[in-house]
Amino acid sequence: MDSSIVLCGHDLLWDAELKKEFAGENIFITCADSTEDAIINASIFPFATTGIIVCPVEEFLDFIGYMPGKTFLNGSRNIPHVLAIAGNYSANDELAALKSGCFDYQLKTAPIQIIAQRIRNRLSSIQQNSNTYYDLAEKDIFKDGHMIKLTRHEREVLYILFCNKGVPVPKEIILKEVWGNSFNGNIRVIDTIIKQLRQKLSGCNVEIITHYGRGISVETP
Repeated sequence: MDSSIVLCGHDLLWDAELKKEFAGENIFITCADSTEDAIINASIFPFATTGIIVCPVEEFLDFIGYMPGKTFLNGSRNIPHVLAIAGNYSANDELAALKSGCFDYQLKTAPIQIIAQRIRNRLSSIQQNSNTYYDLAEKDIFKDGHMIKLTRHEREVLYILFCNKGVPVPKEIILKEVWGNSFNGNIRVIDTIIKQLRQKLSGCNVEIITHYGRGISVETP
């Protein structure tokens, strides 16, 4: 599948320089009217697994509604691969962008060759690990373009894990969120669901990790 790059910086000269770096490569490059349009349109399979958005960090943070002191976990939104570009360095913006799901933060004044190589490296990683896609909005997971059938409880547990990707979620929280406060069963029901999920997701680029004493997390390459 061909790779795609969407540019949202509205800087024709800078865009032209970046396009030159990819001349002759099998990469489709286009421009979007806004970062919001690019992210919304890209959050649809299969682009989200094969493309990169390059946008101003301010537009990206404005789109996701970032506020100082509020943490957005990676994977908490159906955001594709985003490289945030800044006119001037800000440690706060860099931290906010990376916490919010951007794979990189670069200054616009950086050599264009460095930015292009960052994009190439990410595209290479995407292509190697693009057989699995999780649709956060619909709570569905796909392997090689085919949806994996999950039970209601499996879907809800996996959804909670993806909403907190990379962060252990205590079993008590999972139990409350999925089964409710009135559930009187054994907490080990979660272990059963996790075992079933691991079996069904075998061969996917998804790893469900048990952190003893801390909870359960999901990781993707």
